[in-house]
Amino acid sequence: MSGEWIELFNGEDLTGWHMRNTDREHTWEVNDGVLDNTGHGVDIVTDAECGDHELHIEYNVPAGSNSGIYLRGRYELQILDSLGNTYDYPAENGALYNQKRPDVEASKPAGEWQTIDATIQGMTLTVLLNGVKIHDNVAIDGPTGGQLVNDDAPTGPLMLQGDHGPVQFRNIRVRML
Repeated sequence: MSGEWIELFNGEDLTGWHMRNTDREHTWEVNDGVLDNTGHGVDIVTDAECGDHELHIEYNVPAGSNSGIYLRGRYELQILDSLGNTYDYPAENGALYNQKRPDVEASKPAGEWQTIDATIQGMTLTVLLNGVKIHDNVAIDGPTGGQLVNDDAPTGPLMLQGDHGPVQFRNIRVRML
């Protein structure tokens, strides 16, 4: 049975979050309920850890920008202005980075708000991008690169990539399974 939704971002400040590295530039701001990474700074990490859970998150990636959502701090769901493009390896918007491309193109153009609803249970992932299922019970084959740690522990924080370019987030919440 699923628990109640827990808001990870309060829309007012960075309470519940910390910088991955304190020696990197801090480029995160909160404006009008939006968590805004304004440049190439530092990744941010939740203080809370999640095991099996559902995640709802909305993001807006500008033209040419790149970011990522790290489930348990290890498994990156790519955020990229890539509509209509493919790459030599799984790196398109919504990809399980470096492991699996989205099953279908469901991205919106750069500058539009997009929604990810992801479920991670054990080492299995299901993802809806903008309401379209792009990963269906995919086996995760270990950390995807850029992770906080190199193991496959059953819990970990949510991390938002901040060192690859501007991106905005809002309505970040989880529900434990």
